[in-house]
Amino acid sequence: MPKKRKKNRKSPSQDSVRRDGPAQQVSSPPAEGEPDWEDVLEVGEEEFAPLLSLTTQYPTPGHAAKAVEAGDQVEWIGDVEGAKMRHRVVLGAHGEAVVEQAVFLDGDLEKMVLCAAHQAGEEGQAQLRAGVLSTLDALHAVIRPLMEAPIREVRPDYTAAVLESFSEPPEPHGAGAPVFGWRTFHRIEPDTTWDETIDTATWNSSLALSSWVGEFDDVRELQAPELARALRDRGVPVVLCANCGMPVTNRHPWWAGVWVTPGSESGPVCETPGRALRRPAPKLSLYSDTDFTDPHLPEEPPVR
Repeated sequence: MPKKRKKNRKSPSQDSVRRDGPAQQVSSPPAEGEPDWEDVLEVGEEEFAPLLSLTTQYPTPGHAAKAVEAGDQVEWIGDVEGAKMRHRVVLGAHGEAVVEQAVFLDGDLEKMVLCAAHQAGEEGQAQLRAGVLSTLDALHAVIRPLMEAPIREVRPDYTAAVLESFSEPPEPHGAGAPVFGWRTFHRIEPDTTWDETIDTATWNSSLALSSWVGEFDDVRELQAPELARALRDRGVPVVLCANCGMPVTNRHPWWAGVWVTPGSESGPVCETPGRALRRPAPKLSLYSDTDFTDPHLPEEPPVR
């Protein structure tokens, strides 16, 4: 796995790791028999024990394959300060065990798809799925060379995996929208190691989806207006707020008829500054009508 120079970092937590290696689940303090976080660091640079929760129990993918064939579930879900990712052993089309490496939506794209899923309603889910998958195919074609280029600087023979777009049913007790992402599959041979089931560009694409620390601000296709246009062109009913630009929906079951956006503590309140606050006379109250600010407003007639 590639190494980066050591930098300031927060204490690792469950489902949270650094960007320069695969995520791992590390408890604090570590459980008995489990390596301390500092044990996976070399002097002057960081090196991560990939998929620690899997490798601790299954030394090789071959061991994990036998467990899956016996009916067990072998799965890791985490992140590298970007989008959520999944590494798991599953049975392939012909009954053989393979390793699935998946990256899920994050950032503006996830919010747009979530709101659009509510806007589409039950009758529009088929079109939503087709439109999102088509958009992901096009987006992957754009960012794959960007993910591959920096790795080729140190590994000239490296070729990034071509990922397939996929969707899954909504998670139980989740946001009520289908789950979308990219994935690739790795064959398991008798001598296959866990490191050989990790495509580096695939992991790094999770950072692009979350617009990690602004490193991808110059990629037009990853910016919110372009993402919204690409989805709309494929029949996905994305609606943005005319004031703040956030994805919105007025068909969420908790806020029927009110334009709301996910991931905002303000709920239906638009975070864009509105009217100037004016205090009531004779100032007996701490609040005025302007303290209620403004609702989200769709920038165009909503797509139903």
